[in-house]
Amino acid sequence: MTMPTWVQPVATQMLHGLGATAEVAAVSIAASVVLGLALGMLATLGDKMLRLVIGAYIELWRGLPVIVTLFFIFFALPAIELTLPPIVAAEMAIVLWGSANLAVLVRGAIESIPRGQFEAAAAIGFSWPKRMVHIILPQALRRLLPPALGIVVILIQLTTISSLIGVHDFLGVARLSIERLTLTTGDTHAVPILGTVLIVYFAISNTLNALSRWLERRLQVQ
Repeated sequence: MTMPTWVQPVATQMLHGLGATAEVAAVSIAASVVLGLALGMLATLGDKMLRLVIGAYIELWRGLPVIVTLFFIFFALPAIELTLPPIVAAEMAIVLWGSANLAVLVRGAIESIPRGQFEAAAAIGFSWPKRMVHIILPQALRRLLPPALGIVVILIQLTTISSLIGVHDFLGVARLSIERLTLTTGDTHAVPILGTVLIVYFAISNTLNALSRWLERRLQVQ
């Protein structure tokens, strides 16, 4: 059976779009994890002002819809002469949401560790950073990993918002391909194109969700 002529160019473009999506996802996840870990750990310190500032950050970016944050960064910041490339604006919006939610998880995981562990580490002369790195975080990670993977799944799904401001990501390229085919051939071919997008996102999300459930069961047994 001969492959329709529209398939190859659309597939090539969608592969490029998938690369852009992977870039947005990788940057967003890495930055969210680093910033979320730092904020979550700092939120457990006794400094009331620091806790207040971090708490305000968390409430603000968790409370706003990510698309509102995205539009503010991309459309409002140029008014104060701060213009960001579309892909950077998308990554920033996703990172603000992701870091705030991961900070909550990190803070909760750390605070769930018995207070005696902190006191014992302090008694043997460990500084606060050493206590966190060598004593507290290794224990907190067991509680943190499964829900953190759930946040990672959402971060990957949120990459689709980048198409709203012109990023040629996986979904954006699919939409442009449908529009172009409609104009040139009169047929959208929307079902196979968007079906491919659906399958790819479902496969990624379902795999990570399964991994999260497996980790949760594994860590409970141990």
